[in-house]
Amino acid sequence: MKKIVAILLVVMMVFSFAACSSEEKVTLIGTWESVDINGAKYTFNEDGSGKYTFMGTDMEFTYTDDGTQVTIQYSNSDAPNVFKYTIAEGKLNIEDSFGSIVVYEKQ
Repeated sequence: MKKIVAILLVVMMVFSFAACSSEEKVTLIGTWESVDINGAKYTFNEDGSGKYTFMGTDMEFTYTDDGTQVTIQYSNSDAPNVFKYTIAEGKLNIEDSFGSIVVYEKQ
């Protein structure tokens, strides 16, 4: 009987640890639409490519992401753009080149 109780306790502990480690990873991957700028949208693909849409015009880019800042290289530009960002509660907060925070919601 003691062995059965001990085995049940071990099984319960394993499931409780597994439940704690199953948090969803926060990532840039996906499409984000601005709540501040009408018609502005970023799409980040898993392969490091993406698209910025503003007022119906698309700009293709490649990007790298270190978890706190994203470096975007637009296909029609020589200089990369580096933006600090945070993601919380389904919102992407990007600090633009002027130091303003622009909020995007995941679509």
